[in-house]
Amino acid sequence: MGVLSQDSMPAHPLSEDSVPQHNPRVAARVVEGHALVVVLDQRQIHRLDEVGSRIWELCDGRSVGAICDQIISEFPVTREVALADALNFIQDLRSVGAVTIEGES
Repeated sequence: MGVLSQDSMPAHPLSEDSVPQHNPRVAARVVEGHALVVVLDQRQIHRLDEVGSRIWELCDGRSVGAICDQIISEFPVTREVALADALNFIQDLRSVGAVTIEGES
């Protein structure tokens, strides 16, 4: 899922209650079901797959748990797998600076 990678680890782990939001220093557009995410400060472009693009779209003030619930209503996946994948992918988005987590500076 997704198609991102970065080695740095943020200080706080994500949970089902975490609320990811798009970083205002990111430009993005969904084209034919795939999001193109440009992290301006790092001059990086990331092309997301279908599920990663949907997770990206859902990082709109919802909790990770709510994002997971939406994913399982749209894709054939169990909640356990969807939650693990969503947490990992949102962590990847966070690591490259594409999203921030509500309440973190």
